Amino acid sequence: MLKEFVLGLALFAAGCANDSTPKKAIGPVEGALDAKGYEGFVIPQENAEYPVQKFKDATISTLAKFPLFPEGPVYRPEDGSYFFAGNNALSRVTAEGEFRVLLPKAKASGGGTHILPDGSILIIGHTGLRRVFKDGRVAFLVDGKTVGKGNDITMDANGTIYFSVPGTGVYRLEAGLDKKAELIVDKRGLNGLEVDPKSEYLYINRGKAVVRHKILGVGKALGKEEHIYLFKNARELGGGDGCTFDAYGNYYVMHFKTGTLSVINPNTKSLVAQRTVGVAPATNVAFCGPQGRELMITAGAPKFKNCSILKFNLDIQGFCGHPGATEYSMIEFLDEEKVDSKQLND
Repeated sequence: MLKEFVLGLALFAAGCANDSTPKKAIGPVEGALDAKGYEGFVIPQENAEYPVQKFKDATISTLAKFPLFPEGPVYRPEDGSYFFAGNNALSRVTAEGEFRVLLPKAKASGGGTHILPDGSILIIGHTGLRRVFKDGRVAFLVDGKTVGKGNDITMDANGTIYFSVPGTGVYRLEAGLDKKAELIVDKRGLNGLEVDPKSEYLYINRGKAVVRHKILGVGKALGKEEHIYLFKNARELGGGDGCTFDAYGNYYVMHFKTGTLSVINPNTKSLVAQRTVGVAPATNVAFCGPQGRELMITAGAPKFKNCSILKFNLDIQGFCGHPGATEYSMIEFLDEEKVDSKQLND
């Protein structure tokens, strides 16, 4: 049975004169439940101002280094494991820092990951959408030959999967064994995407802009595109890649080129905070840690010999994503792909 996030945001008023000055963040999601199994989940105080100085001063440490390009991070709180895609379709860093390749590149790499309530892991990548079950079986849900090369993945409160295909647009796959993937945003050049804590909007990074579409319900078309923020210095900064939300509803954007992390207030459409993470390029972010107050960052590139998983010790309550469902339509199980269940779970 899926846990739900209680809806409701306390809003701050805009207090600054121009886009270059950080403004106040959004208030917290009141009474939010933890969908990922965290203990001691603490809701920020209502009307608390975003701790910009804490964001700027927080330390960043290296969890693991390896020779392959990483992308699409997700955290498993039950054992403190960090998972990610990239050149390998799926890799894991244990709580002790051991690096494990779970699903080699094979035919193609992965771009984004998501852990479902039953512990299975979704991977979107060049071959399409796959699902790795805890027993090691790999199911093929959506064929990349049909939709294109997938890039990032997210989930709404109804269990609907959204994934981006830069060459085509955004697709969704609703929960249920009889559902099929459908194109819902027909526009090229779309990258990272995420659903806000209230599950009201689908946010998308589109080059130098952040846009969103209203989620109108199961089976319904999305609302019209609404512009949230434009990075005027995107040529120097780099376009937005991966993204996530904190428990306040602030939107975190990772800029690939420079490894810069921006925090945007979607309600005031303003910049809250910004800093580099110390490694470039950097692809994506996800909240992690025992109470979801740290950021996991996938960063580096093989040509620079700096591929790594970073941990941003932010100490700000994160939103760890909508959990998803357990039943989705599939094409087949892939006999040629199987994950060692011990490497996956132990």
